[in-house]
Amino acid sequence: MTTIDRSTFLKRSAAAAAGFAVAGPLTAFRARAAVGAPVDGEGYGPLIEQGELALPRGFHHRVISREGDLMSDGSPTPGIFDGMAAFRGPTSTTVLIRNHENRRRPGESPVVVPDDLRYDADPTYNAGCTKVVVTRGGRIARSFAIQGGTSTNCAGGRTPWGSWITSEEVVDAGATGVRHGYNFEIDASADGPVKAEPIRGAGRFVHEAVGWLGGALYQTEDRGPNACLYRYVPSTRPRRAGDLARSTGVLEALAVDGRPGLDTSSGLSVGRPMAVRWVRIDEPEPAADTLRLEAAGKGAAIFDRQEGCWVAGGRFYFCCTSGGPVDLGQVWELDPAAGTLTLIYESPGPHELKNPDNLVVTPTGDLLLCEDADPPMYLRLLTTSGEISDFARAIDAPESEFCGACFDPSGSVLFVNQQGNRDGEGQKVLARTYAITGPWARVRRG
Repeated sequence: MTTIDRSTFLKRSAAAAAGFAVAGPLTAFRARAAVGAPVDGEGYGPLIEQGELALPRGFHHRVISREGDLMSDGSPTPGIFDGMAAFRGPTSTTVLIRNHENRRRPGESPVVVPDDLRYDADPTYNAGCTKVVVTRGGRIARSFAIQGGTSTNCAGGRTPWGSWITSEEVVDAGATGVRHGYNFEIDASADGPVKAEPIRGAGRFVHEAVGWLGGALYQTEDRGPNACLYRYVPSTRPRRAGDLARSTGVLEALAVDGRPGLDTSSGLSVGRPMAVRWVRIDEPEPAADTLRLEAAGKGAAIFDRQEGCWVAGGRFYFCCTSGGPVDLGQVWELDPAAGTLTLIYESPGPHELKNPDNLVVTPTGDLLLCEDADPPMYLRLLTTSGEISDFARAIDAPESEFCGACFDPSGSVLFVNQQGNRDGEGQKVLARTYAITGPWARVRRG
């Protein structure tokens, strides 16, 4: 993997904004970390308090959507915002598909869809997704619940064919006996609520995020410290939303050659590729939360709280929120073509990074990491020159995690959520979605 020069970054910035990011930032970071070089950087400069957020000079934010706002379908905007993706909409609009991570707890604002479109008729399953159509001027043109009847919709991932895959971070069943613990696909162009159909072949486990690469759906598992990394290989290539739910295929878990059951949480060298193989899962839909046990029994590697992921430059990158010797996070690179897994970064302390969760690539090919940690919460920037710095700090709701970061198709607007909380969890904090604009090309590189 070679470092990409500045001109290449600029030529490919539009692709980065759309989610097809270059592979440069982690290459540089890996090179610096491997030789013990300093990685603290300037980024966009010092943070300046600007109301609800602190941002670098020249950047501005506004709240475009808040929990409780009345939507176009007549229901209040649900709470517990989480993973999100941006798509090109009609007439210069941006379409956001946003998760709501309701966990069947008191005080949650539910996702309301017609009964015949719910995945589970049990009313306690009140999570799902909303669609938000944003004009070029930052106004909400339309918003409605697009999928419901699920639980703990955490992250997910966008597909090359224009859909959002939303992931249930739970394995359970309610009064109806309907099983939960699946991925669901949503057509971003849908004009109303869609029927929730599980992608059964992709497995039943505690999902976090997904990424499509080279004919396979790569999937992270948010468990600690014994999560596994999976891929689902459908027998026929999907071309439109719904194909995955109707597909059959093979589910596999990653193992490291010569090191069966490797615990990746600490003690590994940064920047050193490890050869991998894949072990087949015989029971993708176990009755209980035991899929990882079958994987581990066949020698699969184990990770500590896999969370956010993305695809860039033919590689699959993912975070382990609690990985590393001080339990503050790791970043990994999987290269399917080379058959290697590489630890790129481990946080040495909270001054650099604390517990990364969702993540996104900026228009210049840099990386933003959303923290889910002790307050205050930050967005951290990892640049193409291999430096890490602060990009944003939560002021109004310092205890509410950042999540769902994504750029509009033009690469000029960053959309990002703060999750909020549920009633009964102390003082009520309303979930919100920000639109952040600024001089993205002016990052200071070492």
